[in-house]
Amino acid sequence: MDNIRASGNDIVGDIPCGTHFCLFYRTKEDLIDVLVPYFKAGLDNNEFCIWIIPESLSLEETKKSLEKGHSRF
Repeated sequence: MDNIRASGNDIVGDIPCGTHFCLFYRTKEDLIDVLVPYFKAGLDNNEFCIWIIPESLSLEETKKSLEKGHSRF
């Protein structure tokens, strides 16, 4: 199937384009650990990515975590 893409998550694996999944997390670090690789995979595939951050995570924290996880930020 040609619409399969990497999710950036070893547990989820490759997924069809347009797949939605839900994440429950306890800490900011849990959220960052899952979402940064997810966005990296999307950007590596030239996809449009948007992250609406929770109030518990500052914009600066988000930017720093993305910069550490991907060179295109």
